[in-house]
Order: sequence, then structure tokens, then C-alpha cells
Amino acid sequence: MYKVFSQSALTLANSWAGDKLLTSLESREQRDNILRVITYHRVDQPSEKPHLYPGVHSATPEQFATQLDQLQACSHIISLDDALDAIEGRRRLPAKSVLITFDDAYQSFDVAWQQLQTRGLPVVLFVPTSFPDHPERKFWWDRVHWAIHSTPKTQIQHDGIDLHLDSPKHKIDAARQIAAKVKQLPHREAMPWVNALCESLHEDAQPNEVLSWQRLRELSKEGVAIGAHTHTHPLMNQLSLDEAQEEAIRSRDELQKQLRKEIRSFCYPAGGVSAEVAAMLKDIGYTAAFTTQRGVNDLDNCDPLQMSRINVGGRTSTNVMRMQFLSYSRGLKPIR
Repeated sequence: MYKVFSQSALTLANSWAGDKLLTSLESREQRDNILRVITYHRVDQPSEKPHLYPGVHSATPEQFATQLDQLQACSHIISLDDALDAIEGRRRLPAKSVLITFDDAYQSFDVAWQQLQTRGLPVVLFVPTSFPDHPERKFWWDRVHWAIHSTPKTQIQHDGIDLHLDSPKHKIDAARQIAAKVKQLPHREAMPWVNALCESLHEDAQPNEVLSWQRLRELSKEGVAIGAHTHTHPLMNQLSLDEAQEEAIRSRDELQKQLRKEIRSFCYPAGGVSAEVAAMLKDIGYTAAFTTQRGVNDLDNCDPLQMSRINVGGRTSTNVMRMQFLSYSRGLKPIR
């Protein structure tokens, strides 16, 4: 996010003048069937969850409430069913349509859902199905983050280079380098590598913070739309096509078994997608799939199995989101 927009553009967007300018530009945005999708992960107080990777902290509860109020004022927030109907040509979306999504099914989703329910707003939750009811199964990024931040070691070797762990900044830098390596490895190699690293750091194991199946069933009955997010959360483009298909089918089957509802939407972990994987998802019956590619979607001219989204980070303001909605929907390049 902050690498995409210049500091001057961010300052303008968050100012009183920027808000007025955005409002004026939005009033001219009348094109229908343009879908903006925003992505959240965790809504909580990061200081209360030091063992969880801060890079997937999206907002505090207070920030999230403010964002929802502002989004309601400037957008038309739609449901997953609305989006699927538009993709399949049964309707057209109104101008300034926004779909709110959450990845990974962290327990903090309950905090967000309370805010969404209060406002009567729809949401989509993407669930990696091997994690509910298995507290011993943790996301690798949370494991790496906490292993590095809690280890008594002051340095480790990584690809022949000494990584210092003797300050918070060094630990952040080390975690970033290690995460980049994990994402480059085939999944079958990456997870054993993470296990070995965490063991060498004397990992202070913490249970995962993923919603239980019982809670997911309750949320589904309360109106939360749920989609597949693979079974074990691999990057789909770091698997063979057969392995990727197994992940996509298994996650869908498990969700349909647990929730007794048809599952037609999918979300690529960390945006790991290829043209072959997207085509496979279509072949096995998915209607829509979401990437981490930043942008908006013209439903008259896009691949519904490779839909773009706009990620919300801990420092993302609603006005910065609005700026991205406008720049991408008008076919402009992001400000640099």
C-alpha cells in the first residue's frame, strides 16, 4: 500500500481538502457493474496478540467501525450473492459497489462481525479448512514471527548469511527475509523448512486463533457468506496442478459438509495463482475466485476466477481505500 502511493498523495487523501476532492470525484462515478473488493484479516488490538504476525493486522475495532461508517456513506456495499449474480449475468451491480471480505478465519472476526451486524452489512469469510478445531496447526507466518521474536538466540544463519536478532528492528528484517524465502519454495519443501527453523529457534508454541467449526456454523446461520481458502493454506502456484485441485476440492467439500451450503467462491492464499490454476477452478465448478492483485473489477470485462482486491492494512485509512477505488476504476495507473 504505502509503496504504491506517494507520501504527498497520502497526505492529500487524508486531509479535509482530500476528502472533499474524493467526494466530488465519487459523485461523477456512475459506471455500473464495477466491483471493488476489500480484504481484511484481523480486527483486534495488536498489543494484545504479540504472538500473531503484525503484517496481517488490518484494523483496531475502533478503526474498523469508522471505516464501515465511511464506506456506507460513499459506497454501495453488496453481498457475495449479489456479486455472483452479476458475474453470471442475472443482474448488474449499482455504481460504487463494494464487497467486504475476510481471509483466514481468525477468531477476531467475531469482533468485526458484531460491527457489521449492527449496520446490517454483508461480508464474506474465507476459511482454510484444516485449521478449525486443530489448535496445534498454526499459520506458518505466525509461527515464524513468534519464533523469531521469542527466541533467546541473538543471530541465526539464513542462506549462508548471518541474520542478527539482537533488536526489534533486526528481528523484523529477519522475519521479512525468511517469509520471502518461504513463498519462493514449493509447498512440500516450504513447510518442513519452517518446521526446522522454528525448532532451531526453540519455538514457544502457541495455539492457533482460528474459529471453530461450531462457531463457523453459527456464523453461517447468522448470515456470513463463507468461501473456500484451500485446506492447508499453500500458495496454489507452488503446487502441482493435481495438488492444487485436491486443495480446492477438499476445502469446498469440507465446507459443504460442515455448513450444509453450496460453496462457489474461492480465495487464493497470498494471491498464489496462475492461469492454469484459475482455469482448473472453473473446470471443477467454482464461479468466482479472488487474488491479492490490487485493483477493481469490471464485470463486463474480467476473469471472474482472478478477481482483484484492495488490501486493508493497519495504517490504511478509508480515504486511501477510496483513492484506490477511483484510480483503478477509471483505468488510471496508481500514483507513485
